[in-house]
Amino acid sequence: MQDFVFFLGRFHVLALHLPISIVIAAVALDFLARRPRHAALAQASPFLWGAAALSAVLTAALGYMHFAEGGFSGPSAEAHRLWGSVTALAAVAAWWLARGGDRAGALRLGAGLSMLVLVSITGHYGGNLTHGTTFLQEYAPSFLRGLIGAAPRRPPVTSVAAADPYLDVVQPLLEQRCGTCHNDDKRNGGFSVGSYDSTLVGGDTGRAFVPGNIEASEALYRTSLPPDDDAFMPAEGKTPLTAQQVAILRWWVAAGAPRDTTVGAVGAPGNVEPLLAAQLGLGGAAAVTAATAPSATADAKLVASLTAAGLLARQVSQSDARLVVSPSAPGTAVEAATLAALASAAAEIVDLNLAGTGLDDEGLRAIGPLPAVTHLRLARNSLTDAALEGLAASPQLTHLNLYGNAALTDAGLDALGQIATLRELYVWQTGVTASGVAQLRARRPELVVDFGAQATTTAR
Repeated sequence: MQDFVFFLGRFHVLALHLPISIVIAAVALDFLARRPRHAALAQASPFLWGAAALSAVLTAALGYMHFAEGGFSGPSAEAHRLWGSVTALAAVAAWWLARGGDRAGALRLGAGLSMLVLVSITGHYGGNLTHGTTFLQEYAPSFLRGLIGAAPRRPPVTSVAAADPYLDVVQPLLEQRCGTCHNDDKRNGGFSVGSYDSTLVGGDTGRAFVPGNIEASEALYRTSLPPDDDAFMPAEGKTPLTAQQVAILRWWVAAGAPRDTTVGAVGAPGNVEPLLAAQLGLGGAAAVTAATAPSATADAKLVASLTAAGLLARQVSQSDARLVVSPSAPGTAVEAATLAALASAAAEIVDLNLAGTGLDDEGLRAIGPLPAVTHLRLARNSLTDAALEGLAASPQLTHLNLYGNAALTDAGLDALGQIATLRELYVWQTGVTASGVAQLRARRPELVVDFGAQATTTAR
């Protein structure tokens, strides 16, 4: 039932235009009907205001359903919901007045003008949710920005070296591509690019950008995936970042996510400088094309060996030759040939999914160290605490899913706590206890530990 409510709520963004247009038409009709020449138009007024009231109430109801989906927070979200409700009620009142005929003509016209103000206010706060609170003021002239208390616009950048890496390059880039879903008033997944601090903090799935650590930066991982991957961002068919923009973000993170400085002071490699120039509107397409040509291609023999062993292997992205690997048929048990193929390719694998493959401690040891892996899915297998000690040799590991490995206990959590890069751990439906999870969370507060329903059950 909840999913159906969320489904209906998505129609709010379609329905909201209907009451706005009907209100404008009704006000125009009432104004014209005051002239004797067009007095006959007054007969249509009750019908128009009735349609406005009905559509406004429906839009508000759909808005409440959409709001229930989550991800909306901040002053604009609350204001949009409040003024949307007021507008719906006012539309009903305007319809009631329209039914009064000529005796309520002047009052009805005043109510109509009030409705124009209300739909404008409601629409303004709704626009903040979808475009960010700075959308309207972005190109406002200096005198107007001063009147509304907005910060002065940054002066035009005349050279790459003089540009601020964050304020002139990264922040506008993220606001353009990510700001509609991830702003201070609409934090999808708990993430906002509204400020430098919120951008680095990230959201529900972990830190979006980790200064100096590309592999631990969730945003770089998601934006580099193939568009058909479920984890790819941006979602829902929105315009993705270009390969050039992803390369800029990778450079920025590798440089320590600098701000309040200049590109010249930070330094930009020769293949990145033309990308920055293009992003700032200072460079040509030819330089960008040369700079962003794919830097590598996955080893064809390595991919072939993985395929022959019953695995699917693909590159992370066009410019990243490292591999994402999973069984070609979900649930297929791993065999010696599969483990050997994984061991030979371990240095190139960044995302490995072996969930439900019957993997045991011996099999995991046969694969050996996973020096490049960041995402490791080992759910629904037969692993014990002894296997977890070997994972400490995976220096890039950030996401680990162990759910359904019933033999795992609190002793294994101690070994996982030693993995400094780990930031998301799934251990529900295992033998670990609520107290063991609590101790790990106390020791590693930045580590998100998903204990599932067990946490609630144990607490009782």
